[in-house]
Amino acid sequence: MTADAALDIAALERRRRLSLRAAAIALVVAVTGLPLGLAIGGSDRTDTIGGALIFAAIAGSIACPWIVRAWQSFMRQRMVAAVVSGRPDMRHIDGSKQLNDSRVALASDAFSLAAFRDSGLVEPFESAAVAHVLTGDAQGVPFAIAEIALLDAKGYRMFGGALASFKLSNPRPGLTIVARDRGLLGNLLARAGTVIEPLPLEDPSFEGVFEAYGTDQVGGRVVLTTTMLERLKALDGVAQARGFACAFLDDHLLIAFSGMSWRCPWWRIVKPLTAWLAEYSARINGLVDLPVEIAHTLNLEMPSSDRPPFVPAYRPEVMVSDATGQVFSSTLWRVIGEGGKPLTSVASGAIFGGVALVGAWYGIEQGYSHNLFWYFWGLIAAGVAYGAFAISSGIREIASLAWRFNAPLRGIKRP
Repeated sequence: MTADAALDIAALERRRRLSLRAAAIALVVAVTGLPLGLAIGGSDRTDTIGGALIFAAIAGSIACPWIVRAWQSFMRQRMVAAVVSGRPDMRHIDGSKQLNDSRVALASDAFSLAAFRDSGLVEPFESAAVAHVLTGDAQGVPFAIAEIALLDAKGYRMFGGALASFKLSNPRPGLTIVARDRGLLGNLLARAGTVIEPLPLEDPSFEGVFEAYGTDQVGGRVVLTTTMLERLKALDGVAQARGFACAFLDDHLLIAFSGMSWRCPWWRIVKPLTAWLAEYSARINGLVDLPVEIAHTLNLEMPSSDRPPFVPAYRPEVMVSDATGQVFSSTLWRVIGEGGKPLTSVASGAIFGGVALVGAWYGIEQGYSHNLFWYFWGLIAAGVAYGAFAISSGIREIASLAWRFNAPLRGIKRP
């Protein structure tokens, strides 16, 4: 690393120690202040002291996690920049401060955010919120990696993690996808209703690790060699994400790391930077170097003379914003937001329809007076009709959400 990077790391270490001491003091105040405050009493003076201790304990319990969270945010803004400062082939873009640069990087020749909508790696989305971007040209391979959230038309998050794209010199025929194996039942559910077919892997030892799909059986087998699968397995291990999937689409290698975050875990505050920063740096570098090796392997294959000339597909641009203000953006909020309305519709239909059926049962058993006969039976008919409509529409929306939820392969359109 450069001298400036070393100075930055030293400053980051001083900030870590300062934050750790402040958080520790706040924690001690929170732990000791409450029992001392409750134990002191008996006079106006001691009651005042006890109240002050209790108030200090409450303030300490709030301040301790807030200090740690503030340190995480501070590190998130500077740590990636410090790690990549020693690599002239890589540039860090902070999405919250350099939004225009982020948009340019995510619509460049190396990275097409719109291509991910057709890749089968993520559910179809409408917009994106970017936190950080790493972009550059590593060993002749243009690339970009973004820590990003993908949102639907209602603003609910459909994907949170990192997306990476590496430009290939030789375009690939069709679409080839490699994802983690989900077991027999999980794989069947993942590709149910899709237009893509499973691909047999060249090496059976990877059958329990990856599951492959493709629109071109011959082209897919050419890509999925044992060497390629070994490198994908190594990349999956380096990423340390909850999900890993990649796609070979046109002239790009696209990778999705679901759940990946470049934010410092809170417990890192108790360890010196020298104890874990090298590991973090190796992880970031591995996210670039391993796919570059894959791209080089694919670029070595000469295009077939009888292959038609490659024509890039037109894909509309995706609206990109910064990741600030993404408060209610977890998967749970999407389930509540999209599933809450149809569940309410089902509950409303069940209540009104149930009351109408009870009224119908009473009318059949006891009967209504002649003057109110048509009035009550009209209300009963309206209640039953509303209940049936509300329940059926709610169930249909819930089924639609369940069908597309976390099932990106179903978003692939027929060519």
